[in-house]
Amino acid sequence: MANQASKVAVGMSTGAAVIAALAWLKSGKVEASPPGTIPEELMNLVIAIANSADKVDANTLETIAAIEKLALEGGLGWPPNAEGITSLRVAVVATGVRMPFIAIPSGMSLVIKAWALNPGWLQVGSSLGECVNVNQSFPLLPNEIVGYQVLNANKICIAATAAGCFACLTVEQRKGGGG
Repeated sequence: MANQASKVAVGMSTGAAVIAALAWLKSGKVEASPPGTIPEELMNLVIAIANSADKVDANTLETIAAIEKLALEGGLGWPPNAEGITSLRVAVVATGVRMPFIAIPSGMSLVIKAWALNPGWLQVGSSLGECVNVNQSFPLLPNEIVGYQVLNANKICIAATAAGCFACLTVEQRKGGGG
């Protein structure tokens, strides 16, 4: 907390020095100096900026290092890379099927693709009753893809509109295949 307050103070003092320099220049009180001399006011402003510049640079480097660390550890809202994947093809029937038990790691999506050679489309829902109802399901044409961030693939049910349809599933997996 104290470190944060000192960073703010350094930034404010540098900003104040720059604003004071601009105000001083704009005031019209700046006079030409003989060669080789520097007005006292200008020297004081330069000294104030120089005294805080090393702190600003150090704080900037600390901030960059913290951002890099967050990025490498997956702390910026992205899930870390997975250890592997699980992929399979599921035969789908007109009465619908519940997808198999596959844990989905936090922050990752189950990807469902309608097999490219399906003779009809698939209907995706959260229950067997929903997936067979065209008013409650999501249509998935051959070769189309949809992703869901669910805890487990078995939360999804899929029905086919023709015999011989398949759904292809894939998801990243953590070590041991679980979420």
